[in-house]
Amino acid sequence: MKTKKGKGFFGSQRALLIVVLGVLLALALPGCRYPQDIEHTMERLQGGALEVGLTENPPWVIRREDGPAGLEPDIIRSLAERLNAEIRWHWGSEDRLLAALQHRQLDLVIGGLTNSSRLSQQAALTRPYYQSRYTVGFPSGIPLPTSLEGLEVAIPPVNHMYTALKERNAKPIKVANITRAEGPVAGPTWWLSAHGLVAGPWEIITDKQVMALPKGENAWMLALQRHLNGYSNIEQRLQQLEATQ
Repeated sequence: MKTKKGKGFFGSQRALLIVVLGVLLALALPGCRYPQDIEHTMERLQGGALEVGLTENPPWVIRREDGPAGLEPDIIRSLAERLNAEIRWHWGSEDRLLAALQHRQLDLVIGGLTNSSRLSQQAALTRPYYQSRYTVGFPSGIPLPTSLEGLEVAIPPVNHMYTALKERNAKPIKVANITRAEGPVAGPTWWLSAHGLVAGPWEIITDKQVMALPKGENAWMLALQRHLNGYSNIEQRLQQLEATQ
């Protein structure tokens, strides 16, 4: 009596071989080996022009008569040098710049942007290259309290710390000129250090800094992300920039 086990075994082996060959063929295709740009941005940038939209937001982006300054313009200048690319700066509001980015009139938007679902709907975002930790700072020589409960804390008139401080049972007080506030002040650790304040151990909120690119420009995203990953001493640089404002 003949059995069909052998045929079934060789048939399954043949099917497996076909699958493996298909996977290897797919991996061998040029488009599967490297990230690709829909609009070939990386090819255009190398030796070309980098269109950067930016909005004023010190110390991330500082507007000066001789050109933009601050942390992020410095980062982009060093990247453009590596790409042998000219930078064309375009000032505007965040909403206007993001609209231009969606229409692919810009290659990049910067301005101390923070990761959010609203922003990610409009653009492709880099991974956070820095996290600003917000806490409460105290003048040197003042003992740190064990908690924030009942503590009056100065905050800027426009801020996103009010609710988080209330949840800690602190008493946030809006101050017109936060740099002249006396006593406890809430802010990011780099800002507190730049103004001679001792940062407390409480983590009120955390901002995740990102940059925005057009969606689908994967090779351009990879090049920028690798550059951001190699940028160090951001906290110290922010302190220096804030101290000179």
